[in-house]
Amino acid sequence: MRLGLFLVLLLTMTTTTSNVLASPLKLNYSLFFGYIKTIYKLDYEYVTTAFYLQDKDSGRACLIKNAQIVVDQKREPITFTEQGQLLPFYSDQHRKNGAMIEVELLAGQENYQCDLQVTLMAKEFDSAQLSDPKLALISTQLEGILRKNAGMIGKHFLPVFSGIRVQLSEPLSEQHLSELPRQVLFSENGDLLISNALLNSDLTDSNVLMKIDRITPWITP
Repeated sequence: MRLGLFLVLLLTMTTTTSNVLASPLKLNYSLFFGYIKTIYKLDYEYVTTAFYLQDKDSGRACLIKNAQIVVDQKREPITFTEQGQLLPFYSDQHRKNGAMIEVELLAGQENYQCDLQVTLMAKEFDSAQLSDPKLALISTQLEGILRKNAGMIGKHFLPVFSGIRVQLSEPLSEQHLSELPRQVLFSENGDLLISNALLNSDLTDSNVLMKIDRITPWITP
């Protein structure tokens, strides 16, 4: 069963940032390849798999100064954000050649121990362009990637894909909360948990849609 069975996978790196600053953090490209291949083949418009470096203890982003993919002493830059997100490209040849991704962090993170976090989520979006039909399509595409990553056997052992988990940019007012359907649930951290059945109804008004910051799968046992 592939590691893609899990929605969020934490691959703990033993290298702390004190070592990273002396020499780059090195990650095997094969850690990324399976997920990138799924995204490449499915070519979904609204969802992706994101790779983040986070400090194991604090959960803070490991801020990136530079990132490269290295194979046979040849170096190529890869896209990244300073906030710890890596955006490696798809290349089966790089996988076959045993490529490594080398990450140099910004100074001031000597006590960090960086983990690689793999998260299935909606792509960046314009909140003004969101709608209930689009949320339903995002949910369908999230489930499609989850099942593809699990593989032919693993997909039969997946937990239930119940809908979407919506992280808000700011809390909803009491009025907006009262306008939500009773079937909408809340996680312990305040995320909205919206079932697939509700996504096919007239669920949200513009006030709620404008506050959506991140969309990920809602998985239940």
